[in-house]
Amino acid sequence: MKINKIFLLFQIAILFLGCTQPAPQNAVDAGKSPSIFPSQPGTTIPFNIAPLNFKVKEKCDRLFLSIKGKNSSMEKSFKGNKTDIPVSDWSKFLSENKEDSIYLSVYIHQDNNWIKYKPFSYFVASDPIDEYLVYRLIHPGYQTWNTMGIYQRCLSDFTVETIVDSRLLPQTCMNCHSMANNNPDNMMIHLRENNGGTILIRGDKIEKLNTQTPLTFSSVSFPYWHPSAKYIAYSINKVRQLFPSVGQERAHGFDQESDMVIYDVDKNLFFTSPLLFSKDAFESSPCFSPDGKTLYFVTAKAAQMPKEEKNIRYSLCSISFNAASATLGTHVDTLISASRLGKSVTFPRVSPDGKHIMVTIVDHGNFPAYDEDADLYLFHLGDSTLERLDILNSNNVESYHSWSSNGKWVVFSSRRMDGLYMNAYIAYVDGMGNSRKPFLLPQEDADFHQAFLYSFNIPEFSIKKVNFDRSEFERVAKQSAGSQVSFDNSH
Repeated sequence: MKINKIFLLFQIAILFLGCTQPAPQNAVDAGKSPSIFPSQPGTTIPFNIAPLNFKVKEKCDRLFLSIKGKNSSMEKSFKGNKTDIPVSDWSKFLSENKEDSIYLSVYIHQDNNWIKYKPFSYFVASDPIDEYLVYRLIHPGYQTWNTMGIYQRCLSDFTVETIVDSRLLPQTCMNCHSMANNNPDNMMIHLRENNGGTILIRGDKIEKLNTQTPLTFSSVSFPYWHPSAKYIAYSINKVRQLFPSVGQERAHGFDQESDMVIYDVDKNLFFTSPLLFSKDAFESSPCFSPDGKTLYFVTAKAAQMPKEEKNIRYSLCSISFNAASATLGTHVDTLISASRLGKSVTFPRVSPDGKHIMVTIVDHGNFPAYDEDADLYLFHLGDSTLERLDILNSNNVESYHSWSSNGKWVVFSSRRMDGLYMNAYIAYVDGMGNSRKPFLLPQEDADFHQAFLYSFNIPEFSIKKVNFDRSEFERVAKQSAGSQVSFDNSH
């Protein structure tokens, strides 16, 4: 027994030494950078992000990785062509090397020889990223809606948990999850088809709302919480889709009609203004300023759809809002004019410091999910300038986006990987609005995307875990007819 224990300890020691051995000697210099996936050298990463595992595209039976920082270093050996960096080691290393570059050197063992590649670097920011990312997973065609779910991913490791999915609520479409101030204590989720209604979560209370009224043509759609968590701005959209039988475009969404309302959470009622609720215009994509005094949205002149679908373009506008009196202003300001731009603006999202608005700009319409020309821009409120964010954009779709609670990170969805699947990318943005090269949401297995058959949809940062009672959520969704929202049209 004693001999067996010694032998076991010897094996463990050999394994440990194998993982921390020094860099291979007499390695042949490849004279070039490694071809890896994901390939994201030069990016800025938060110190509390999960390991950025990758695979080397060249065939090899072993891989050695040396990572050096100003204050510490780390060496790891892996079987095959993929890294699997321990979370604890990576986390400790990044914490020791904040606000500095780290350098990664890759060695591969091939045909009984070691080959060394040129090192590449990441910059480790001291600004933390929010603890969780909340997103919907859906088939990329958006035609199959009965197999989906809303999930949360811990960003400091690889833990993924289900919030609600089709197993809990069969034949139910779940969409437009939204939180107040990146905090799931105040949260809402729309349900469509079976169990239809809006689920409102406030602390431990879960209730279902019926949001279609005699004065609205449909239930509410795209939400945005007021920073006080006392109001939610909604657009009401009659969304239709086109599926072209010729050409490269697979699908395109458009509004046949849209309006906007404000929901008073405590009074369970809608109110609005003729400036936001008119047959003469399509209003959509609401977004409150961080101080709650301004409501941003996009609007276009009403048109005959789908006949004029290729010609409709949305402008970015704003209107004042008084939370104390629950009143909207009497004047709409146009910040980005679609007629001057010759493009269409959608998805305005204001930075937490109130200085910038990130938008998606597309050739036409309000649904950029399949428009390859859809790109991210930053509107600077200080001098009213519009900047195309070249470092974030690709030659394919960049669509939905949101800010972290500290305003230093943005997450956005993009089809850049293969033109079909939406994936989540994260990028650093400094106080002046300057963006850094984005990185793909890290995965434990670098081959994750080769087998994963869902798109990441509506990525939203969360400062903590979504932790409501799922059994109560199910009960309310399935058994409650929903509290009818009233409409106050006296405003």
